[in-house]
Order: sequence, then structure tokens, then C-alpha cells
Amino acid sequence: MNETIIAVGNGGYNLASDLIATGLFPDARLIVCDTNKKDLEKNSVDAAESFLLGKFRRKVKSGDTTFVEDIVAKASNTVIVCATLGGMTGSKYAPLIALKAILKGKFVCSFFSMPYEFEGEQKNQRAMNARMQLIVSSNLAVQQNNDRLKEVESLGLNNIDKPLIETVKSAMSARSLGELANDPKNAMLQLYIPEEYRVKDLPLVWIRSDTYRGISEDERKNIFNLY
Repeated sequence: MNETIIAVGNGGYNLASDLIATGLFPDARLIVCDTNKKDLEKNSVDAAESFLLGKFRRKVKSGDTTFVEDIVAKASNTVIVCATLGGMTGSKYAPLIALKAILKGKFVCSFFSMPYEFEGEQKNQRAMNARMQLIVSSNLAVQQNNDRLKEVESLGLNNIDKPLIETVKSAMSARSLGELANDPKNAMLQLYIPEEYRVKDLPLVWIRSDTYRGISEDERKNIFNLY
């Protein structure tokens, strides 16, 4: 399985770099895209492709996938989208890339983090909308809830993505991405989360398989447009 890892925004690039460092995807190609030209130049050194994105100030809809056609065209049949949600870049473009890819018949995984509560209601609501758009556009979604990081004393700024990364490593030590995506029992997938990251109530990390398997393209677009 030749994967393409698409890093959306600076936070997405950091997550993608940590994912590549695990060695789980030795043959993966990296695509970097960002609305910030300086960050794009800095993060594109080891990328196969890079794309400078325009800035969205409104909610994105399914018709906006035309803005990411060139990115998805460069991706293989297995796409891993990495993003941090809440900001304008990851929240707008990660869902569009995932939607375009799954509508093209590609296998899509979305790995993303949610913002801290102190970042404000607007940012958190933007992230929640993007989260739902990513879930409907992905065969497998892995989410990290950053607001719970403070409950794990061993975590610092240098390993902020560690819970998500360690969860992916744990899950893939037993099953492939395809097997994880096809698991009908989402509750069982949570058992792959390392014990130190299983925080009661709202978990630190959360995994969801393909909940929208088998729906039509129009149905997928309609659900996407609800958020």
C-alpha cells in the first residue's frame, strides 16, 4: 500500500512529520499545503509536492473541492490527511481534501487534533464543524483532544502529538488501516489507545471507522454541507 500523506497547515506538517518518523509508512510520499508562504517554504524541503493555498473566510461546501483538485490529483489511492483544527487552514482545507479524495474512490484516513477550550468558542466551533466534515469524508478518523493533554503529566510541548501517534502505532501493530476502517464496532477500536491516554468522560484520543460506508456521493455531499 503506497500512501500519500497530505500535511495541511503548519500544525498538520508537524503531525505528518511525527507520523513519518514512526516508520509505519516507509514508502509514503509527502504533500505539503499551506496558506502561509513562509511556513510552506520551510516545510516543503522534504516534500514531493507543495501547494500554496488561498484563504477562505467563509464556511466551505462540497462544491469548493475544485480548489483542491490539483492536490488530490497528485495523491496515491491511499490518502492520509494530517491537520490541526480550529484555525482557518486546517479547518477549511483538510475536509475539502478528504472529501475530494473519497469522491475519487481513494481510501482516506484523517488524523487531526482539536483545539484547547481556552482558544475560544469561535475556534472550537470551527473545529467541530471541520471534524464532522472529516468524519463523513474519511474511511478512518483518529482524533486527539488537545484540551485533555494537561491531564497527562508526562507530555510536553515537544511531544504534543504523541498520544495520537502512539495510538496509531498501537492500532497498526495489530491491524492494517483497511482492517481498522472496516471494523463495525467503534467501541472496540478504543482499546488500541494506550492506557495512559484513556481519560474518563471525553477521551484524549478517539478512533472512528467508516460510519458512512456505502452512501451515495450526493448523500455524502449533503451531509458535508450541513456543517
